[in-house]
Amino acid sequence: MNTRRVFLSGALGVAALLGAMTAAQAADDYLKTPWDRVVEAAKAEGELTYYAWWGEEFWRTAAKDFEAKYGIKVNVVTGDRPANIGKVVAEASSETGTIDALLVGGVELKSLLDAKALYGPLVGVIPESDKLDGKLSKVQEGYATNGYLVPVYRNQTGFVYDPEKVPNPPQSWAEFTAWLDANPGQFAFNDPSKGGSGQAFVQAAIINILGDGERYAGDTELDEKKVADWGKVWDWFNANQDKFTITASNNDSLDRVNQGEVLMAAAWDDDTSVSLAKGTLFKRAKLYIPSLGMPGGGDSLGVPANAPHKAAALLWIAYLVEADVQKQMNATIGSYLARTDIAGENALIPEEQRQKNGRAWIPGAYKGYFIQEFVAQVLQK
Repeated sequence: MNTRRVFLSGALGVAALLGAMTAAQAADDYLKTPWDRVVEAAKAEGELTYYAWWGEEFWRTAAKDFEAKYGIKVNVVTGDRPANIGKVVAEASSETGTIDALLVGGVELKSLLDAKALYGPLVGVIPESDKLDGKLSKVQEGYATNGYLVPVYRNQTGFVYDPEKVPNPPQSWAEFTAWLDANPGQFAFNDPSKGGSGQAFVQAAIINILGDGERYAGDTELDEKKVADWGKVWDWFNANQDKFTITASNNDSLDRVNQGEVLMAAAWDDDTSVSLAKGTLFKRAKLYIPSLGMPGGGDSLGVPANAPHKAAALLWIAYLVEADVQKQMNATIGSYLARTDIAGENALIPEEQRQKNGRAWIPGAYKGYFIQEFVAQVLQK
């Protein structure tokens, strides 16, 4: 036997094995190596596929600017949010998926976390991620994300109103209920099964009527004991049904305010910004978070664990949280900046008020349950 040939064959085998190990470990190294190496690897990958469910105008513009800056093509796919997340979950068992980065939000987030379908943690790896909202970097939709998701924008619910007709809008729950008594039918919120601002008001009612909003924190599943007293909330809604206007959607609520049908409504800050910019809501309209508290949070960006272009995905996420890009996003689609070190032009609600009166969403299992129960116990009664 030619021992030299055996040695060379063995050496080549080891080299091939080491090469395979290096390739397999390269993606993990993106979380550990200097950022300039991530940028180099991203340029070598040359493209990525990004899934979102709204804001297409902004994402496509950002993708063109990103390609011009780095030479990396972004394939933007706009689809249904649950379907997008479901696709990542379904592909989680595959060695290589088809999505490199995605916008993440909604109650479907839990399925993504349960499937351990995300690559990371990313917070601390993405440059300037320390300047992003600290609360949203840790918890989203009531679930601990442990830095695997990077906040891209914040959204907040509050009350939009006509300041000429409501010069002193209510703050506490007692003031709000007194205002309802004095202005029956003049407050609107949408069917919570049709939009998040309606969900926000129902959550605010649950917490103010029952107290102890912290009882739900950290739960990943519904605890029946913690919702045993929710009947008191549905009783309150039913007893006051003539004092509310329940609308068909987030935008319908804004339209009712604009048309003068109601004086005040639960609304999103980004929807309100867009309506003001388009002229579909009168310019004097104001939005605030009352001291009774209204929930808010935001959406984030994630990378599937089996993404084929992880370096490009990381660079894309880093680009989207750059200061200038955050401001552009705020100006384009109205969503408020995830960064807390700068302010956007469309800052309808001061940062201080967001921090003081904004509340976190209760976990998705409870949100899903109260939507179901509101429909059954209030709308269908």
